[in-house]
Amino acid sequence: MRSSGRPWLRVLGWALFIVGMTMFFINAEALMNSNAVECDGSPMRPGQWCMRVGGESFSYDEEKKNEARGELVGYAGVGLGTLGIVVFISDGITTRRENRKR
Repeated sequence: MRSSGRPWLRVLGWALFIVGMTMFFINAEALMNSNAVECDGSPMRPGQWCMRVGGESFSYDEEKKNEARGELVGYAGVGLGTLGIVVFISDGITTRRENRKR
């Protein structure tokens, strides 16, 4: 099978797939724990504070916002990964069609 002459499409597909999957796996915990708000693996309830190493502390509401942001980024990663797969498939289809014309 010959190359389609558009190697940038394969590079774009790989980049989208890798970035998307990285975004998904970094934020997988936020996606999998539904609406639970956690502090270092322990569930939090409204009014509680999360103390982190280094003196940082976050309220329940701040942690909930962070979880929601992580969930959104995770879903965006799934979308980018899927787009990368679509680019691969479309490049393969285009390559096959060009090779049939020759």
